[in-house]
Amino acid sequence: MDTGPTVTVYLGARPNTPKVWTLQQAVGKMRTPGTAWSYVHTGQHYDPRLGTGLCEELGLRVDRWLRCGEAATDAEQLGRLCALVEQDLDRHPAAAVLVVGDVNTTVAAALVAARRGTPVIHLEAGLRSPDRTPEEANRRIVTACTDHHLATTEEAVHALREEGVPDRQVHWVGNPMAECHLAHHDPAEDAAVLDRLGLTAGRYVLATLHKPAALSRPKPVLDVLRDLAAAGLPPVLPLHPRAAAHLVDHGLLDRSLAERVLPPQPYRAFGALLRHCAFVVTDSDGVQEEAAAARVSCLATVPGSAREVTRDCGSTRFADAWLELPTHRIVELAAARPARRPPRWDTRVSDRIAAALDGILPALPQRGVHPRAERLAPR
Repeated sequence: MDTGPTVTVYLGARPNTPKVWTLQQAVGKMRTPGTAWSYVHTGQHYDPRLGTGLCEELGLRVDRWLRCGEAATDAEQLGRLCALVEQDLDRHPAAAVLVVGDVNTTVAAALVAARRGTPVIHLEAGLRSPDRTPEEANRRIVTACTDHHLATTEEAVHALREEGVPDRQVHWVGNPMAECHLAHHDPAEDAAVLDRLGLTAGRYVLATLHKPAALSRPKPVLDVLRDLAAAGLPPVLPLHPRAAAHLVDHGLLDRSLAERVLPPQPYRAFGALLRHCAFVVTDSDGVQEEAAAARVSCLATVPGSAREVTRDCGSTRFADAWLELPTHRIVELAAARPARRPPRWDTRVSDRIAAALDGILPALPQRGVHPRAERLAPR
């Protein structure tokens, strides 16, 4: 039984979950004794299908569930998350905090931990985008709070070095989402998913929309999806409930598209839809990663991204390369599947994370206990 210092991991949104799955595989492979691991879900994705349901499907260990709930604005959600993380660390002091990705839970946990003097480890560090998106702001804030950076790509390593992060604090481990995706590929399950939904492999397009920027101007993408349906490649649209409601409220889903909408899909079902579609149309960075791991062509609805590596391997094409093309040219462009995955997007990511953590944890700075935690500790 672990009796040593505790590393607390915070997750809160769907993109965090497969990355934490890979992290938990890594923790099981570590050689460093005496470290306890605690996993805390903030409830940022309060919809059960995206929160508890996804964790249960992947067999993810979660020790504590916090209740962020629905917030009216992004700033309100971030404030709630900071308060929840601080209260949690008051009650359960940690020797280090590990955060994943670039969602609001990531920046809240990193910021609170850094202000308390608790060392921070960031899994999926160093991603950068030229666009001033909320995710890009989160990434840069988290980098400023982080002691050790576990990077997914060579480009991320280079970006961190260019920003002055010492080499000893940067560890190129690869993409944890890729390992999770590859580990959950079951051909029989895939066939059952397609059969249940009445789909034929290679004869549909998988499409997702969820970012505020995409939902504020969705018509160009929805027009492309209608044209693809008319050309014999109907879309399958797993949508977040908020996104579906927004499109319905604004009259943007006509019958031809509305009948193609699905609720958020379980992890394995979404993976099956991804692996067997003709190609993907998405505004999601995470889906770009999963498409690259599955070696599926992906048409991103944004002009640029932190996942440039997915373009370099031949998987992703950004909006400026395809959105204005005629339908037949879009189909031709997306017809060829990429021949390779990005480097270190494989089934050994957890091995490299384990090796990095074996070196990181014994050398973490001991910054003492935050005064509030000391005051609130049980006597």
